[in-house]
Amino acid sequence: MPTLSNSLRVARWFALPIFIAAALFFLNDAFFSAWVSGGPPSDHKVGWERRSEASLLFSFASVVGGAAVFRAMGRFPLVGRVSWALAVVALLLACAPFVAREVLIDKCLDSGGRWSSAFIECEH
Repeated sequence: MPTLSNSLRVARWFALPIFIAAALFFLNDAFFSAWVSGGPPSDHKVGWERRSEASLLFSFASVVGGAAVFRAMGRFPLVGRVSWALAVVALLLACAPFVAREVLIDKCLDSGGRWSSAFIECEH
């Protein structure tokens, strides 16, 4: 394994807390959104549930992405398959809410509804 330069070692240990902070931010948003969706009856419960699910996936993506970056920087320039696999999983987790939202928008418009971006739900 190649030896790491001091600047790469510092960057490696600086990147990890950034990804952990991002994961904690999204996890906090997921808990808050779930709390709001389970609160008193409201007109937009489904939108808050979807936001909670998306934030939870972003949190997981941040953790996995942080592990991928940390591992890749430790083996730089010879990035292994595990680091690439972690990066792909993080990318899939981060893209999943956007793909799901596009599918919901398409289903809404196909059924004759109107998509509300503010409330993340279909209005008929």
